Amino acid sequence: MESSRVKKTKYATDNIGRLLINKGGRLYPAEGEFKIEKNDLIFEPSRKSPLAEILSLPQSIKFKGNWHLNRSHNLELHLKEAGSKDIGGILELKGKILSCEADSLVFEMHCRKSTDEDRISLLSLSGRWQADNSNNLIFLVSRDTEEDILKLSAGWQVNNNHKLVYTYEKEDLVRKTRRTEYLEFDGYWQINGEKRISYNLDLKNNSFFEFRASIETLSLPGNKGKIKFRLGAGAKKQARETIFSLFGTWKVNAKGSISFEIDYGSKHSYSMDFTASVYLNRYNQFIFELKNKEYEDLGIAVKFEHKFLKNNARLFARLAKLDKEKRIEAGIKIIW
Repeated sequence: MESSRVKKTKYATDNIGRLLINKGGRLYPAEGEFKIEKNDLIFEPSRKSPLAEILSLPQSIKFKGNWHLNRSHNLELHLKEAGSKDIGGILELKGKILSCEADSLVFEMHCRKSTDEDRISLLSLSGRWQADNSNNLIFLVSRDTEEDILKLSAGWQVNNNHKLVYTYEKEDLVRKTRRTEYLEFDGYWQINGEKRISYNLDLKNNSFFEFRASIETLSLPGNKGKIKFRLGAGAKKQARETIFSLFGTWKVNAKGSISFEIDYGSKHSYSMDFTASVYLNRYNQFIFELKNKEYEDLGIAVKFEHKFLKNNARLFARLAKLDKEKRIEAGIKIIW
């Protein structure tokens, strides 16, 4: 005769933020509060609830698993083996993403603290931000081994202050309505390569979005401060095209370097800095071929009319003939 198997305790959550405990085939809705400590999920049962005594619940229950973000933008913890017990199942935390810092994602949820008390809990996951191969935003949750990946599958855009903003639709379970949520990231733009642009949050934490993008016009007039980008986001079958422009001011610096200064609002500006090869073409225009910090060609040229620089700069140059044009091998000294 086979020995009877002991039924394992299973866990889930309900729509009002309670922990559902399935023990011995019976379901118990436990009131309390969810917290996150060192990227692990903790549930603290209410000591006012008789369930705490009936089920002999500890002061806190710690859950191990892998974090995910579902299509409803709710946090999910896919439970895994804890000690000798294979818990299994998914804990879905219903709420909304409240904010996105350079090294964290903050999630807001309502917990049924007790029968007569609701509590708003702020759950903060630490990690870093990146972009995937489809130009989607992802958050990598710090773990002991591999990082958990939270994918933000809706669209993002650039607002009037040049900030990257993630937008998604969220269903209000109580009012049965839908609302639009906006998450603004505080960072700055930089062109990294010929078809690579990044939005940097915290380079020390390796937290930045690098996108595959193309510039609409590779020859830019220096007296007009606009760079227009085009990129695709999402999987191939559901790819959506994003087009945005960065507005700023071109400034020619010492030794032929050049920068594009962008206003990010709140009296805050940041410059995209480039090295450059400079030459004088047959139309008496100074052409700056932009390069990144590694001196790799970006495929972008900024042109200035000779008269535009005449009143602002004294040119010290040795000219060499190249492709029937004159290339400036020295630099430029600017008097503003």
